[in-house]
Amino acid sequence: MPLTTRQMSDAHEIFLATLFGGRRSVGSGNQFHDQADGRNSHYETVFPLAWDGKATLNKSHSITLDTWSKLVEQAHGERPLLALRWYADERLHVGRDLVVLDAHDFAEILEAARDAHR
Repeated sequence: MPLTTRQMSDAHEIFLATLFGGRRSVGSGNQFHDQADGRNSHYETVFPLAWDGKATLNKSHSITLDTWSKLVEQAHGERPLLALRWYADERLHVGRDLVVLDAHDFAEILEAARDAHR
C-alpha cells in the first residue's frame, strides 16, 4: 500500500508532541479553537511553543512568508515554530528534522539556557 501524506504527517506530529513535551491539536489544527499542529501549555513551560509540521519525501519544502504569518496568528501569543521533516523512504525512516524559529525567540531561549548554566 502506498504511503499517504496523512501517514507522514501523523508520524511527524506524534514525534513533535513527544519531543517538545506538548500535545497534538485536534484535527491536526483545523479547528478554530485549537489551531496549529501542536502546542505546549503556557502554564507548564517558560517558553511555550505552537508548532506546525511539514513532512515530505521530496527534496525540498516550499515555505512562504504567508505560511509563517499564518502560524504566527494561530500561535495566539505562544512562540511559533515550523518543523520540517524529510523522510528518507516510504517506510518512514527519517532523513532530516529541522526547525524554523524566529531569531529573537531563539536568542531569548539561548540566553535563558546560558543563564541556567551559570
